[in-house]
Amino acid sequence: MVSSMGCRDVRLVYNGEDAIQACKEKKYDIILSDYNLGDSKDGQQILEELNRFNLIKSNCVFIMITAENTTAMVMGAIEFQPDNYLTKPFNNNILKSRLDKAIIKKEIIAPIVRLIKKKQWQEAISLCEQVIIESPKFKMACLRHKFECLKALKQFDKALELTTKIVNERPISWAMLGVGEIFYAKNEPQRAAELFNDMTLEFPMVLEGYDWLAKIQHELGQPIEAQKTLLKAVKRSPKALNRQKLLGEIAEENDDIETMANAFRQAVKFGQNSAFATPDEFIKLTKSIGLQLKTNNNSSNEYKKLIEEAESTFAKLDSRFKAQPAIQLRSAVAHADFSSVTKNEKKVEKYLATANKIYDRIEEHIGSAESIEITESLKQLGQTELAECILEDAVEQYFDDPQFIRKAAKLTTNKDLIANSKKANQYNNKAIHFFTIKDFDQAIEFFAKATEYAPNNVNINLNHVQTLLKRAQKSALPLQDLELAEEILMLITRLTPADPRFARYSELSRLTQLMLQNV
Repeated sequence: MVSSMGCRDVRLVYNGEDAIQACKEKKYDIILSDYNLGDSKDGQQILEELNRFNLIKSNCVFIMITAENTTAMVMGAIEFQPDNYLTKPFNNNILKSRLDKAIIKKEIIAPIVRLIKKKQWQEAISLCEQVIIESPKFKMACLRHKFECLKALKQFDKALELTTKIVNERPISWAMLGVGEIFYAKNEPQRAAELFNDMTLEFPMVLEGYDWLAKIQHELGQPIEAQKTLLKAVKRSPKALNRQKLLGEIAEENDDIETMANAFRQAVKFGQNSAFATPDEFIKLTKSIGLQLKTNNNSSNEYKKLIEEAESTFAKLDSRFKAQPAIQLRSAVAHADFSSVTKNEKKVEKYLATANKIYDRIEEHIGSAESIEITESLKQLGQTELAECILEDAVEQYFDDPQFIRKAAKLTTNKDLIANSKKANQYNNKAIHFFTIKDFDQAIEFFAKATEYAPNNVNINLNHVQTLLKRAQKSALPLQDLELAEEILMLITRLTPADPRFARYSELSRLTQLMLQNV
């Protein structure tokens, strides 16, 4: 069909993985994707991944094609905002009409989107206003982008004025959503909650309204109401991975183990081909199954099925994340914890031994939330020494996270650990202050003091190196600073390419060597 319309460069691929790879190799003008692609990624997951990793151009037209018309499919597809979707069967004329409309709109709006991606908010606002005059047909799309820019600039009064005016003239979902977002940004959560509640009634198929309402209800100390709100949303669109996970977490808080298990079960299922699946849903599913087993008769068929499901989930977790030691450590500890519920002491010993071996050779930092989770489980299993080692490493890395430090303080038996972390945080903050006012001598002095209390903290060490390089640029005798910077960088040994700080580490290493060569 598209060839008959004049397209000369058409590529056909047969599964989601090949589609992603094709878009990595070339920027396409039009993408037509079937929703159902067999056992591989579906069309929704392809679109989500292309958008998240910026693999398509601002003016690329993405059209979803499907023979299905179930509510779950339609809602899932709409949530990730394809430019249109077509239901089979369709003919050339329908396809051409949809493409023509989408291409014209994308060509006009794309320059605005490019400015927004560059965070050139004011320029994007000016272009929005220009396009509204020249192409009034796309006024509403331009106003939506203008609102996003005003919000990014924290010009909340102007953003509220814009969306309120639209809503007063005619209820439009994105504008109503925008009014609620601004109330929230202006620290008026109750007004925001009331508006999002109205929105779920006015636009029951716009699921962002449910997400916002649940978020605010939870923050207002209403977790049961938040759970009810999310249940309505996942009923309409069950394939939203992050929403299922949030539902599971809130259900856990509410001690609703059945809802918790079902939510994480769905998250594991729908994350099978998603690039955004994480270990969390696997670990949480096994935890919820363990909680269900505690209230189940161990001679029943249901008990055995739950054990089989948990073991299968652990196998999937270990297979999917086999190259990531920190996740393997989490899995081993969670597996030992689960085995203690089923009173399988041999497996408890087996997985605790595995956890100790992995920790001895681990070359990456474990996240703050994961460290708390592992520490709690190890303490319950009587592995106090390993638990304290993991917690001490985490406190050294995340001393600037007050929520984490509060949790860590309840778990540690090391009286000096939290006190030292507070001192490291104080010295680090002072050093950052002096760096911002370009007093590099004082900044270096306080970074050095901070490292006395947290010698392996990656952020402090990278900050220290950056400050040394700044001072070296202005110094007549820079060698001493550059050699110290090189020495500090050599001590950073537990940083993998997957760590978001690795890019900064690599750049500082490059600059250090370059400056040393020029001394």
